[in-house]
Amino acid sequence: MSTYDDLNHPDTSILPPRQRRILAAIRDRVLEHGYSPSTREIGDAVGLRSSSSVSRHLADLERKGFLRRGTTVSRPIDVRMFLRESTTTQPSEDRVSVPVLGDIAAGAPITAEEHVEDVLTLPREFAARGTVFALRVRGDSMIEAGIHHGDVVVVRQQPEAHSGQIVAAMIDEEATVKVYRRRNGHVLLEPRNPAHEVLDGDGAVILGTVVSVLRSV
Repeated sequence: MSTYDDLNHPDTSILPPRQRRILAAIRDRVLEHGYSPSTREIGDAVGLRSSSSVSRHLADLERKGFLRRGTTVSRPIDVRMFLRESTTTQPSEDRVSVPVLGDIAAGAPITAEEHVEDVLTLPREFAARGTVFALRVRGDSMIEAGIHHGDVVVVRQQPEAHSGQIVAAMIDEEATVKVYRRRNGHVLLEPRNPAHEVLDGDGAVILGTVVSVLRSV
């Protein structure tokens, strides 16, 4: 596992050793699993039994500009921000730059606007091989597949998919993320929320398959 020394952050020297270990624990968890550790997990990693002590250190690190905390208590680190700031500025062989091209609906399709809003530098295992891009999810039709409103899906660009794969697709110039299904010679785009209807996908254009999901918690 890496240490925070590997990040070569210009202000690292101002931090006490325990806060350096806290940052290392967060960075390793994010890079390995794609989400931040809980307050209790951070405490276990650095030898702090008190959650309030961990919270005080996190607040101090946020004040110093080393991380940004979200609105939840259990997993308080903004994962996407930490991924961007904890990786090198130039992608290496084990990292890849992924352009964020806008929004995609997990609900009713929304108009696609393909322009680069941001660029994420991610570990290669989050992005797979080939041409990849990311889209920000709007809506709740895929919540039972673990894709929630506000998540970012990483998509491997390809024109075809196998039945059962989660895809990003265009329907009449509108973009949506759904489960691709072939049935009786027809294509269906299925939600993973019973409150939403299955879409007729015979005329859909497959943009690619979803290979990972990033969440800010």
